[in-house]
Amino acid sequence: MNESRILARWIVDSRWEELPPAVRHETKRAFVNWIGNPIWGARDVVMERTLAALDPFSGPREAALLGRPERIDPFKAALINCAASSIADYDDTHLETVIHPTGPAASALLALAERHRMSGPEFLHALALAIEVECRVAKALAAAPARVNVAWYMTGVVGGIGAAASAGRVLGLDQDRMLNAIAIAAARAAGSRETHGTMAKNLVAACAAEDGLFAAFLARAGVLAPEAPIEGKRGLGVLVADGADYTAMTAGLGQSFELMRNAYKPYPSGIVTHAAITGALELARDHAPAPEAIRAVRLTVHPLCLELCGRRAPKDRIEGTFSVYHWVAVALRDRAIVIRQFSDATIADPAVIAVRDRIEARAEPHYRRDEAEIELTLADGTILRRHVDHAAGAFERPPSDADLDAKLADLVEGVLPPARGQALRNLCWRLDDAPDAAAILTEAAGAR
Repeated sequence: MNESRILARWIVDSRWEELPPAVRHETKRAFVNWIGNPIWGARDVVMERTLAALDPFSGPREAALLGRPERIDPFKAALINCAASSIADYDDTHLETVIHPTGPAASALLALAERHRMSGPEFLHALALAIEVECRVAKALAAAPARVNVAWYMTGVVGGIGAAASAGRVLGLDQDRMLNAIAIAAARAAGSRETHGTMAKNLVAACAAEDGLFAAFLARAGVLAPEAPIEGKRGLGVLVADGADYTAMTAGLGQSFELMRNAYKPYPSGIVTHAAITGALELARDHAPAPEAIRAVRLTVHPLCLELCGRRAPKDRIEGTFSVYHWVAVALRDRAIVIRQFSDATIADPAVIAVRDRIEARAEPHYRRDEAEIELTLADGTILRRHVDHAAGAFERPPSDADLDAKLADLVEGVLPPARGQALRNLCWRLDDAPDAAAILTEAAGAR
């Protein structure tokens, strides 16, 4: 039972230039996919309230907030930036485990960037290691043969471990201290999916980012922790999973990469809605049915879609994030999905509600999580049907670099001046050549 130590040794010993080129590029793609989210979410009412609560207690104000002019201490910066990145549920997803790995690690790294100088390659390397560690630990706990209660929000369970790994790498922890950082973060693991559809959901990954950063500093100061924090007889694995497969944490480590199976959302909603949205968009674009001519919509989806995203009549955009009915209706009406549709106005739009009320959905246990079928019955009796084997954005249907660039541009439009938005996009794609990763904050923080 030494899987946690093996992970710690790999994090410490890994070298950027030894990672396969495809993995290095995929790490950039993960960051480009993510960085627009906290900038877009920075002015949301959730963030206004969170900052109002925490700002009076800030330590040294040496860390930037993305999309905002304020500065705050690094720990609260990690929390606030990660919370902002969760607002629209538009981040990445490791579908096998339904975790969102980039946010906690990237937020911890950016909170450190001005205090602990790191180059672009050092930033990307720490991020790559963190994403890989999160996905592997999540796989050990939440992928077959393991059985985990769906009430656990896995990003909260493993996100702090990734944040600790990324921060610990930048802080130069040795193997023993890295193991302690992982263990301290594992002891803080938490996250309930009951928060879905509420403002509190955005704090689950955010607290993981802050906890991981705390864990790295505590470990650097010599705080000791368990030797087997995940796989021990009273460790995290026993706490959250039945039949955890700890070999998944280390099998093929450094040779095969779960990071390469990470997926990037093309729609701002729960990942398990994406196959149904994909089918709705494809039918709408191919056949252009008028919304008022759609008499009935029948969805067949994986059971997890209805369990996590089965809200029939969401009352606001936060609940709408987890409503397959809402987003399929938007797709059929607008024939496109962009971030501006993530709004209370769209939720309350009578035209959207009219389509939504005609949708029925059933669960098919044999479907994959990113599989769905949609059937439209039109007023003239025409039936249109589309089966989606894999949702757009899935590992099997990845977005191009141009798609991710367009997503980033859409997210920062209206928040950053156009020139700075373009500069940020250029910098992110060239981050592996940047001498100082803190340049990200120069472009991404709100003007003072």
